[in-house]
Parts: sequence; structure tokens; C-alpha cells
Amino acid sequence: MNNLLVKVLKQENNKKNPLATSKDFVYFPDKKLLEIYIGKAKDISETELRKKVSDVNWKDFDADEVRLDTKGLSAREIELVYEMISLKSKVFEAYKVKSDKRKDLKAVKSSTGKKIVSAEREKLVNAVSYCRDVVSSNASEVHPAFMEAEAKALAAKCPDIKVKVINVAQAEKLGMGCLLAVGAESIANHSKEYHPRLVVLEFSSAASKSTAKAEHLAIVGKGITYDTGGLCIKPTKYMLDMKSDMAGSATVLSLFKMISTLTAAERKKIKKKITGVLALSENAFGNMSYKPGDVLKAANGKTVQVVDTDAEGRLALADGLAYLGTLRSKPDYVVDLATLTGSIVSTLGEVAAGAMTNDEDFLKSLTASFEEEGERLWHMPILEACKKKTESSIADLAHCSTRPDALIAAQFLSNFIPENSKWVHLDIAGVGFIENDGLFAYKGATGFGVKGLFRYIYS
Repeated sequence: MNNLLVKVLKQENNKKNPLATSKDFVYFPDKKLLEIYIGKAKDISETELRKKVSDVNWKDFDADEVRLDTKGLSAREIELVYEMISLKSKVFEAYKVKSDKRKDLKAVKSSTGKKIVSAEREKLVNAVSYCRDVVSSNASEVHPAFMEAEAKALAAKCPDIKVKVINVAQAEKLGMGCLLAVGAESIANHSKEYHPRLVVLEFSSAASKSTAKAEHLAIVGKGITYDTGGLCIKPTKYMLDMKSDMAGSATVLSLFKMISTLTAAERKKIKKKITGVLALSENAFGNMSYKPGDVLKAANGKTVQVVDTDAEGRLALADGLAYLGTLRSKPDYVVDLATLTGSIVSTLGEVAAGAMTNDEDFLKSLTASFEEEGERLWHMPILEACKKKTESSIADLAHCSTRPDALIAAQFLSNFIPENSKWVHLDIAGVGFIENDGLFAYKGATGFGVKGLFRYIYS
């Protein structure tokens, strides 16, 4: 067995860096030993600890297992080191020739060979990895039907999760003109696997069912499984990674995937009722594509003038959010996640998701949960001036305008939130799929939001 032993070292008293190198880690190949220096014990923050472990060149190691020397580490520090090694060392290589693959770092155990974190945390890390695999895979494989099948498969294993699918015919009856317009080309000229749909997952634990008024949280994910930009077609360089435009729905699916792997006792800890909505479609290019200037009608009856067909995500989300208003039990809280705008990337880069809300206290609570998991949200405003940018002379709303697009998108989406629901919109365009190596992942899919949302549902 090709094992790698990892020691995490703290500085004691006034001693210098025990590694005495320019880096905070050093590898001894003959011993298969990696030592990571994390600084003075009294000065160590969770943020700094994560960064120190993340900075290691994990792609350089070829091992079956990692064994962590836990001496001197608290239970929380062990958990953080475990998650950073597990997540940062994961590299998506499914399409590489097998002989070129390094051996994955498959497990992180203690130096004695025992597990070092709870089964629950291990399942959470697995859910993040699953999310990254889904987002990284070819759009010809991860189409709306694939997402539907994955949702049904996980529900089949968990009695507390139910799945409902709104197909094209049902969407027409429900008046989902925005979602159907985005998928019009696929409906006309592609096989049913690519047709738009809503996939709705519902979770209620024994604990939430026994509570007279269990808090109801709804999470809606943008699920554009491939985005050409439609008739407002994207330049090639911006189309390259557009298989990732369903990262929001992948996060929602992965959260439910994680819940489905919990034991009945673990699921009982979740007191909330949770509804997940995957708003799925391709934004394909062809003679049946929807057009700039078209006026659509959303599921809540509001009419929408199309301005730019490459702003399709907010149209799919509009019907996904409006659908929540038809539920017998209206959600108390709503979160939507979407790789929505380039402007949020220009503003926040790959550091934080842009967060916009109609309830400051809800956003504070959600932000605290994300921060505990090392995922950052940055509060962005919904300005009154943005409301004017969504005005149309021929429809109730114009679905987009020019700068500041991220803020206008939130203003537009606010028109589809069920009455009295507290809502947070998360634009994850910069953090869901990164162009540079990041804290938890190398270039590519990150699984952003799975851990933060899981922390929140326990709050």
C-alpha cells in the first residue's frame, strides 16, 4: 500500500518555523512523509489553517491513502485538515487515458488507520466531490434527463425524500413560458433527454413532520446544462466552460444526495422541511430559439420582454421561483443559486458569491453558516435604481439591461418570490467554476454551496 503520512506542526513558545524552509510544507520522499507548518498555536485561525493545507501541491502526490498524525490537533482542526486534504487533492480526470492517471488520494485516516471524522462529515465531503464530478462532466452526458434520473435514484434510497417532475406538457399547463422559451430549440429539434423541466425534491424528516409548524426552506438552482447564448451567441472562449452553467442545480442535487446517505437518526437532526427545485434546460442555438424582443409569460402571470437571450438563467429561475408560490405549504425561506452574471465575477472575482436579499437577518444567518464552512458570501444591494432597468414599454418587465447586471438580475428575480417569503439570491458565477486554483479546488468545478447549505439546514 502506497501511503502518505501527513504531520501538521504548530510552533511552540518562541521557536522558529520547525521546517526552516521558504515554504510552509516539506516532503521527505524516502519516508513518504509530508510536514505542514501552520504557525503559532495561539495565532491559528480556521481560515489560515485551511490556506496552509490548501497551499500544498497535492497533485504531486501519488498515493492510495493519506494517514494524518493527529497529535496536538483539536477535533475541529482535525476536521478542517481532513476536509482540505480530501477536497483539494481531488482532481477530475475521468476523461484521461487510464495509464496517465496518478493514484487518487482515496482516504484520510489517522496514523493508526482509524477514521478521524464523523461519518456525517465524510458523507458531506463525498457530496461536494459528487457535485464537482457532475459539473465537470460532458454536457452530452449531464443533460436535464440525467439530472432527473439522479434525483429519482437518490430518492429511491431515502424514504424522507420525494421527487416530482414537471415535464414540458405540464409546464405548458402551469404557464411556465420563460423556462419553455429557453428550451424551445431543444423541444423542437432535440431528443427528450435535452427537453426543459423542473425537478422538485422534497425532504421531511420524522422530526419536521412531528413539528406543528416546521420551518420550510426552498432552494432553487439554475440548471442550464449547456449555454450557447442562444441567438445572442457567445464568443468561443466564453462558451468553453458552459457545461458548468448548471452548477446551481448541481449544488441543490448534491445537498439532497448527501441527505439521502444519512441514517434515519442523522436525518432526524434536520428540523426543517426542505424543497429543492432544479430549473433545467439547455440554451441551444437554432431556428426555434427564442428571440430578443419576444414577450413571454411566466408561471405567476407576469409578462417578460426578452432583451438578451444570453441572460437565460434568470428566465429559468423565474419559473422555478414562481412554482414555489403554487405549493400547498409556502416556503418561509428561499435561496436561489446560479452561475448568473459576468459582472459578479468582475466585482468579486473567485473569492465570494454575490448575495442579495429582501431580509437582512436571513442573509446574516446564511452568511454565518457559509463562513463556518470556509465559503464566503458578499452582501450586494438591490438598489431602487435597478427597478427602472427592469421596466418595459410592452411588458410587465424587461428581463435584463446593461450594467450593473448582477444587481438588475436580483431585482428581476424579486418579482417571482412567493409573498412573505424571506429570500436570498446567490450569484455563484465566480466561485462555482473557477479559472484559477482556489482554496478548496484546483481550476474547474468547486462544489460551492453544498457545505454552506448543509450547515444552514442544521441551524
